[in-house]
Amino acid sequence: MRMEEDDLEQIARKICTKRQLRFLQRVGEGAFKQTFQVVGPAAVPLALKVYKSAGSNKRDHREINAMLRCQHRNIAQIISVETYSYQGRKYTAITEEFLSGGTLTQKGQISAAQCLEIGIQLIEGLAHIAGLNLVHRDIKPDNIMFRSDASTPVITDFGLVRDLSDSSMTPTWASRGPGTPFFAAPEQLNNEKDMIDWRTDQFSLGVTLSYVTLGDHPYRSAGISDREVVDRVSSRDEVCSWFIQRASSLGLGSLSRMLAPWSVDRYRKPELLQNAWRQQKG
Repeated sequence: MRMEEDDLEQIARKICTKRQLRFLQRVGEGAFKQTFQVVGPAAVPLALKVYKSAGSNKRDHREINAMLRCQHRNIAQIISVETYSYQGRKYTAITEEFLSGGTLTQKGQISAAQCLEIGIQLIEGLAHIAGLNLVHRDIKPDNIMFRSDASTPVITDFGLVRDLSDSSMTPTWASRGPGTPFFAAPEQLNNEKDMIDWRTDQFSLGVTLSYVTLGDHPYRSAGISDREVVDRVSSRDEVCSWFIQRASSLGLGSLSRMLAPWSVDRYRKPELLQNAWRQQKG
């Protein structure tokens, strides 16, 4: 059972009353949960997220467990986890730090220098995730937020996280794996589960940084739609020549390797990508 927006807000308000938090407003909604801005003790701003599904949900639990394992400045931190009974059903809610600097999407187009600075921090975040045998699977501009300094990027929303040490929840027969198609890697689009590892996130980060720096998807040839872009990626066409030339001219040549259609041609280990990224000059 999934809740309506008003019911989720009622749950959030009741949790605030129970915990002596001050409810401010609803600030966002994803496929699996709704986010509210609240204020905690000592006027600390917090994000209260209420999951839409009642009862036990394996994907929700996997997200929470993954985030609790992550301890890195560029990854959103869970402060508390609780269940709340509402109309005879139990709902899960988490409290996270409130990221007031907005999303990477909201920054609009960024400079090459900003890309280099944001990129190295996000690569470090991905390295931490990879070290825990996790794959985020939904790296995109909307899932990268900033702290109040507006310069520290934070990876959020682990709703589609894959724990490589655990069984997959995606049916083998599914034609496409979970994720946001426009930012997904070929192996993700084609549900090639055996090929998914940290390099899948590497590809999505490459698309994300290319999109916000160069203004378009690196696989878009002239005049094609977003759907056709996704088709080019899933077919493992080569990245467009305009992108390679533009990225190189801006000192962002590492992006081209991050976006290789076959994962074996991307950076094999996070530290290799970190080193290559630091050597670039925007």
